[in-house]
Amino acid sequence: MIKKFLIFFLFLFTANLLFSQSLVVTGDTVVYGSINDFGIDDYLIVKNIGPDTSIVICAKNVISQPLTGSNDFCWGGTCYLSSTMISLKFDTLAPGEASHPTGGFKGSFHPYIPGPATPSVAVIEYCFYPQSNMLDQTCITITYNATGTGTDIEEVINSEEIGSFYPNPTNEYTNIFYNVKGILVLQITDILGNVVKNIELEGSGEKTIYVGDLHKGIYFGNLVKNGEIVKIKKLIINK
Repeated sequence: MIKKFLIFFLFLFTANLLFSQSLVVTGDTVVYGSINDFGIDDYLIVKNIGPDTSIVICAKNVISQPLTGSNDFCWGGTCYLSSTMISLKFDTLAPGEASHPTGGFKGSFHPYIPGPATPSVAVIEYCFYPQSNMLDQTCITITYNATGTGTDIEEVINSEEIGSFYPNPTNEYTNIFYNVKGILVLQITDILGNVVKNIELEGSGEKTIYVGDLHKGIYFGNLVKNGEIVKIKKLIINK
C-alpha cells in the first residue's frame, strides 16, 4: 500500500514538473482600431517566474481573420509576416525577468485593403514556451477589433497616409501600406537626418523596401508632399 502511494506521489510530482507554467503573459486581450487603420498593434509582457534562465519561443495560431486582412508579430528582436507561425528567434529571460514592454512582443493586424473599407475582427492566439519544454506553454488570445470608423471616410479619402513599417525591427526587407494622391516620395533618413533612400509612391498599395544595405540603427520614413513632410514613421534595422 505504501509502495503504491509513493509511486502515485512520484507520478504527480513528475507531471507537475512537466506541465507547470514557468511563464506569465500580461497585456490587453482586446484592442480596438479604425476600419481605415493600416495596422492595429498589441504589446504583451512575458515574465519568467521559473527558477532557471529560459530561452522563450513564440508560436502563433490564427483562430479567425477576414480574407482581406493580414497579420504579423515581433519577438526576440525579429518580426515575422503572416506565413510564419513559430518564431525563428528567441528571447532569453533570467529568473524574475520580463520582456521589454514595447521592444519585446508586438502583434499586429492589418485590416486595411485599398478600396472600400469594411468592419473586420481578427482573433489570434500567441503561445510562449521555454525551448527546453514545449509542454510548459502559456497562451493568450487577442481580439483585434477594427469595427470603428475612426475618422470621416471623406477625410481619409482626401488625405495622404502611410502605415507602419512591418516587419519592424528588420534586417533585410520591410513593407509599408500607403494611400496617396498623385506621386509622393517616401524618404528614408537616418537619425542625423541624412537621406539614405527615396521611394516613389503612387495611388494605393503595399511597397516592399530593401534595407539590407543599411547599417544597424534607427531610421525614419518621411512622406514628402510638395517639399514638406506630412507623415513620419519610425524604422529600426537590427542586424
